Amino acid sequence: MYYNGIVNDKDSKIASLNNQIANLNSQITNLTAQVANLRIEITNLTSANLVAMLNVTEEPNNSDLVQTFPNIPVTSVPYNSLWINGSIINTGHVTAFNAGLHVVGYASDGVLEINMTVPLVTNAVYGKDGATDALILNNPRLTEGNDIGALHFGQIGSLQLGSLAIGQTGNVFLAIYHEGIVTNWTVTPVWTNYP
Repeated sequence: MYYNGIVNDKDSKIASLNNQIANLNSQITNLTAQVANLRIEITNLTSANLVAMLNVTEEPNNSDLVQTFPNIPVTSVPYNSLWINGSIINTGHVTAFNAGLHVVGYASDGVLEINMTVPLVTNAVYGKDGATDALILNNPRLTEGNDIGALHFGQIGSLQLGSLAIGQTGNVFLAIYHEGIVTNWTVTPVWTNYP
């Protein structure tokens, strides 16, 4: 009987130790999750975060430009334009460096028409390629506008990205001239946390 008591006592200790191991493994899992959450929080506290409030409109056949300058033959403006206007605010905890908008636009048949990054600027006109750049550069007296503002031809907008300080708001008003008709687009704020 004494022998049985020793075995039962050892079985009891083994069961107790197994429970302790399970409890410690549970604590390790919990602490690992806490560490992961703290790493995310540290990243958030040391990151910029750009939030955009934008209006994006495809201007087919450049109707505004042709209406503004009826003496220009429609054939001399064979391109459409994607107009982007609104504001971007840095809600993060550090300055957003190299801040801009990554613009991707597709035609209805899935053809990629626009894929470029533009800075957070106002009153800028961009071309997607050499032909659209030529339209902009070769018509310095043209100004295309709507109820929001005006875009002046004659010069391609700078592609130099800028910075937005913590809490700073940047305004954008620009157009990207392109071939084809863009029916689906994304405009995404981009930035780096370091210069």
